[in-house]
Amino acid sequence: MNGRLALCLVVVGCVVYSDAAFGTSWLQVQGQLNDVDVGQSGVWGCNAANDIYFRLSTEGSADHVGTDWLHIAGKLKQINVGKDIVWGVNSGNNIYVRNGIHHDNPEGTGWEQIEGSLTQVSVSSSNNEVWGVNVNSNIYRRTGITSENLKGSGWEQIDGGLKWVSVGEAGVWGVNSQDNIYYRSQTGYGQSGKGGVWQSVSGGLKQITSGNGVVWGVNNADQIFIRAGITKETPAGKDWLRIPGLLKQVSVSPVNNLVWGINNGNNIFTRKGIHSPVVGQPLTGHLSVAGSGWQQITGGLKGVSVGNAGVWGVNRNDDIFHRTFTTAGSNTAGAEWTKVDGGLKHISSGDWITWGVNANDDIFARTGISPDNHVGTAWEKIDGKLSQISVNSHSNEVWGVNSNDDIFRRTQIRNTCGNVGYNLGMLGVGWDQLDGKLKYVSTGKAGVWGVNAAGDVFHRLGTYGGSAGRGVSWVQVQVPSAFKVISSGDDVVWAVTNSDSILVRTGITVDTPVGKEWVVVGGGLSHISVSSNGNLVWGVNSASNIYRRAGINEIDLTPQRGNTCHA
Repeated sequence: MNGRLALCLVVVGCVVYSDAAFGTSWLQVQGQLNDVDVGQSGVWGCNAANDIYFRLSTEGSADHVGTDWLHIAGKLKQINVGKDIVWGVNSGNNIYVRNGIHHDNPEGTGWEQIEGSLTQVSVSSSNNEVWGVNVNSNIYRRTGITSENLKGSGWEQIDGGLKWVSVGEAGVWGVNSQDNIYYRSQTGYGQSGKGGVWQSVSGGLKQITSGNGVVWGVNNADQIFIRAGITKETPAGKDWLRIPGLLKQVSVSPVNNLVWGINNGNNIFTRKGIHSPVVGQPLTGHLSVAGSGWQQITGGLKGVSVGNAGVWGVNRNDDIFHRTFTTAGSNTAGAEWTKVDGGLKHISSGDWITWGVNANDDIFARTGISPDNHVGTAWEKIDGKLSQISVNSHSNEVWGVNSNDDIFRRTQIRNTCGNVGYNLGMLGVGWDQLDGKLKYVSTGKAGVWGVNAAGDVFHRLGTYGGSAGRGVSWVQVQVPSAFKVISSGDDVVWAVTNSDSILVRTGITVDTPVGKEWVVVGGGLSHISVSSNGNLVWGVNSASNIYRRAGINEIDLTPQRGNTCHA
């Protein structure tokens, strides 16, 4: 049987991403425009007849849809909003600025022509930097801009060729005539100047807009994308993530990340649910169902696991460690790392038992874990060979994959509800091979989930709630980019992509066991683990730094469902 084909039985749903930086939904605003922009001086736009409009009560970065459109004298085909100034170009590619904009007169006093010729212009609301492109795709940057001279004094040509350019707190970004995407090094986080060099970024977009720690864009199919993982350390970001909806043009404010856009019917939309970041700071966001931030823990590990047996980890030398004061679902950072005998390349924390595999793919289970002995007494070798293993921290169900990506489930595991401490029945007897192929598998109250060699994600129907058994079939769950690690919790699933972006699957219930949406969480991790007892989350990054997700205790994710422990 072809394992990959066996897995691709059903493809589930569309992928949705929401976060403080990405918003929650689109709100249609009355009127029609062909181009729209949002910035410190409010929301401005041009319609198909090149008439110009200002949205009242949107100035000063107000998170408000405004009250009405005010017609502004003049004609422009494209417009861009700065701080106390607005730039635009007309159908003849002449360049104009709007003078006299201030709090008492947000619509300004008049247009002034600027020397030069551009087909598109961009101004940052954070520092009023101006970039533009002409009919030959030549790139220009405005020189001489100061707080006293917002119009600048001249144009400096920049190397390269682009059809669209955007400058914001996330730096200068652009797309060329082939829809290739580029980032200008040394231009992010308020830096002014021509920057360094153009860096090619994966993907294809026809239009792009630079915000604060985030970049939005649309492709030729009007699909909407957002660049995640932009920080001072990774200014070009890590992943393009799909946002629901269709727009032909989108704009994000470089100050507060408010987003407006236009669809192919010239209808106007604004993004709801966006929370303003601090200017100059990388976005991490806050998501109520996924804690509030990352707390770094001392030490260095390549892999970590959290469960009722506590937090366990392995380092790059395959040394094994247990975090004191983390057993029995304790939602704490623990006190210190205790080295445990043995050597493992991968480890998984269950309910008073811990499983792992070594460099030879031998399987081991830690016995004797109890309230009086949190690290247990010995490693017991288990029959079989696995390259990766997962134990459900609620029911002690065990699944794993071998070096050929074959999938196995441990049979005859017994775990009595309410037991405290290890019992012999937790080891089970024998392995049951499942259909399909996976590189990584995880079992939890949210069921069994896995990732194949291509980074595709699958859920095993019939395993929701931590139910014992092999389940029914694999259903594919759509993802934004290739995943490498996945972890099943309690009605939630955490995962990391090949680029170390962090996502969480929400909307998982008994009626929708595959969930509804992937939510982007700030940060970057190479490995992640979530417990089915309390949804505690730990992870490590590529530098072996260890992190714990804070704020999980602020919410109640415990479902009201029947007990799934089994005797």
